[in-house]
Amino acid sequence: MTMQKKEAILIISAGIMQIPAIKTAKSLGLYVVATDRNPQAEGFAFCDEAVVIDSKDIAGHVKFAQDNQQRLNLKAVFAGSDIAVTVAAVTNALGLPGIPMDVAQRSNNKVLMKQRWIEDGIPTPYGAEVSSEEEALKILEKIGFPAIVKAVDNAASRGSMKIDSVSQLAMALHNAKQASKTGTAIIEQYVIGTEQSVETIIWNNKHYHVGMADREFGFHPYHIETAHVDPSVLDETRQQQIYDVVDAAARSLGITFGPAKADMILTAQGPMILEMTARLSGGFHSQYTTPLSSGKNPIKAVMELALNRPLDEKLLQDSVHKTAVCSGLFPPKGKIKAIHGLEKARSIPGVAEIILTRKAGDYITDFIDNGCRFCWVITVAANVEEAKAIVAEVANTIHFDIAQDT
Repeated sequence: MTMQKKEAILIISAGIMQIPAIKTAKSLGLYVVATDRNPQAEGFAFCDEAVVIDSKDIAGHVKFAQDNQQRLNLKAVFAGSDIAVTVAAVTNALGLPGIPMDVAQRSNNKVLMKQRWIEDGIPTPYGAEVSSEEEALKILEKIGFPAIVKAVDNAASRGSMKIDSVSQLAMALHNAKQASKTGTAIIEQYVIGTEQSVETIIWNNKHYHVGMADREFGFHPYHIETAHVDPSVLDETRQQQIYDVVDAAARSLGITFGPAKADMILTAQGPMILEMTARLSGGFHSQYTTPLSSGKNPIKAVMELALNRPLDEKLLQDSVHKTAVCSGLFPPKGKIKAIHGLEKARSIPGVAEIILTRKAGDYITDFIDNGCRFCWVITVAANVEEAKAIVAEVANTIHFDIAQDT
């Protein structure tokens, strides 16, 4: 068995959103092993070794890592998607830098994190786990309408639905339970406010505030992010209030090392935390809009921590002062006959990326969660207005020729 001379990193999940992480690992001179359940995962084209394993297959990843640790000279594991538990299982089994399993489990289970925050007095909407309509109705008596029903341990708003009456409960509960490995759901008080995606990294007992993006949503009663603006337009005082809650929430969950990414809502009564996971953000936030708007490199910073290297604070300092917008395009459902104007749109000044995961012959379904999105436009400009104007120009340039369902 020949051992790799290079240090190796295992990146769990190799979809299109993980390509920047794979490229970053390569730039660090690492031997990159990526896993994904999809044999045609886009990131496989950029790694040194591709392994077909479902990212949620904890036992499979631990066995692969143990069997190949010496051969690969495996030194680090990186969460390419919402799989903090899989990453923690591997790092714990191999003695690599990471977080304890119970901490990872809390960061991946909305019920466990909610219970901990309520116990510790962290500002968060009240919510509780339910397995039946009877249990749900008891919670609804306490929190009232509107409420939101969510999957317990899934991401990308899968299984999430706002409900305004009892008549919507059965469908919402069914969808949430179907999307949960636990077979249960969480019902939560629906609060009103502006939402933010907040990125932090924790090292040596210090919380580094990497960035904050303002999130925009649509397609209610579903909760689909239609765009985000990076950095946030909130003033410094409000941002600090949000970061204070994020830091407290991370301490409450026991996250003391590496990334802690929060979904926040700023209400009239102050900031509240909705969810937190022990990984960097998805949604092309840490991957594109943060580097484009600020020059920061959170992916590289987290990878170096995973390699047991000290945090390079320069990676988390502003070197650019711009605004980046990531906006989805949402054509009507039906079969895509053709996509016109794509190359012309990519040539528009200020367009950083146009990411498309469907092509002619594929189908567009109803947009019921963030996993249904398939076209993202990422722009960068001097301010929000200019960046959004470029998005609008792209939307007017790209034409989806759709054979609509009848």
